[in-house]
Amino acid sequence: MKIHIIHTLISAMVFWGVYGPAAALSAEDDQYFLDRINEIRTAPYNYAIEHLECTPDFLKAKGIKPDTTFARYTLDERLTAMAEDESQLMAGEEITVSEAPPYYRLTASTGGVVSFFNFMSRETAFKIVINYLFKKELDNESFDHILSKDYSSAGIAISAGKVGSGNAWFVAICLRSAELVSEIQMLNLINDVRSNPNNIWTYEYNGTKMNQADVFSLNSGICDLFAGKYEPLFFNADLSVSASQAETDPETGNCHGYEGEVVRSEVAIRSEEEWSQPVEFLFFSLLFQELASWPQGLVVFSNGIQDVGSSSTFQPGDGDGEIGFSILSFVVGKSNLNAGNNESAGSEDATTVRIYGLLFSDIDGKGLYAPGYELIKQTVKVYDDEMQEQEIQSAVTDNAGHFFMELPANQQYYFTATIDGVPVSWEGNDGNHLITTDQFVKLTHTPTPDVP
Repeated sequence: MKIHIIHTLISAMVFWGVYGPAAALSAEDDQYFLDRINEIRTAPYNYAIEHLECTPDFLKAKGIKPDTTFARYTLDERLTAMAEDESQLMAGEEITVSEAPPYYRLTASTGGVVSFFNFMSRETAFKIVINYLFKKELDNESFDHILSKDYSSAGIAISAGKVGSGNAWFVAICLRSAELVSEIQMLNLINDVRSNPNNIWTYEYNGTKMNQADVFSLNSGICDLFAGKYEPLFFNADLSVSASQAETDPETGNCHGYEGEVVRSEVAIRSEEEWSQPVEFLFFSLLFQELASWPQGLVVFSNGIQDVGSSSTFQPGDGDGEIGFSILSFVVGKSNLNAGNNESAGSEDATTVRIYGLLFSDIDGKGLYAPGYELIKQTVKVYDDEMQEQEIQSAVTDNAGHFFMELPANQQYYFTATIDGVPVSWEGNDGNHLITTDQFVKLTHTPTPDVP
């Protein structure tokens, strides 16, 4: 899905030099412009006072204090290429837009258009744009681009063009999160099964399903699995880093950045294919190994855990007929109010519940989520009664169809989205019972069949 660009027309008149064609940004240019954004992120209070003439009272009212800081964005070549396409589109140049599915969980684009007479440098135009965007975020208290906590990397591009009879610089800034779509797709699959373990008999990969007779003969105690109650797991960025870098402390059981107890596990999955395995293949293999090892559940059927991080790597064979294998690493944990990551922050009391939401299109009619079925960039709303008179909260699905909410516990809620003009609701509740603990909410859209 193409991301909407915010076009902001900022008029400026500068009377020196002569306007000339734009040259491509060099690596030094890219870093220079990124440094200007990071100057704001590392010291937003000081920057706003010095460059935007904001008052201390105004900033404090917006939640920006002298010691407020945000992590620096890193430069990403793929995002830079995307930004180049965006800026050229803004300038009216014809380009081929990629239809490749999104690679990262969260992506966003923003930018601006600076029109001028005679000449203005790219540096001046960029400063005008980011100052405007920063001030807009402060005014709206949105913090969705320049001061966002959702993204970790950026790409920047600036193209020259025309606005009416004047010259213009077209500035595009593309952002992405650290986590991958595939990581959240795996978690979607895990939570769909945790919400109803009997879903395992419906899941299949390449036409292969779990055979009940084989599973029960493999593990006679498997019946107890279906009597368990498994609350949803929530993605944790710190645990994901630990899964990929083996940062779990073997003595304390903790990992860097995560406030809570953690357990690390690895699953080796034999494969003839190299490197990137389909998410469905990894999940199906993980599911089979968990059924065989029950009750020593690794991730899918483990109780008493709240958060999870994962990574996958491929180890090739030895070249003498040895088959390579994928290593699927998980680190799961029970958090102690990990304030560093909203979605992974457990509550210290029972007054708040977290919602792991999933919105997807039931393309095959089985009622189960599969990677590629997700509905992205869609708004999900929650109400406290079926009349839907008072919206309590809303969230937008990410590139894996997942959304997150935190709501007061012990209340009835109605979740809904509108897809192609048709309302989609949560069939698992419909407001008929209280939500008392963390809850998996699945909204299933039934597509209209094609009419020949």
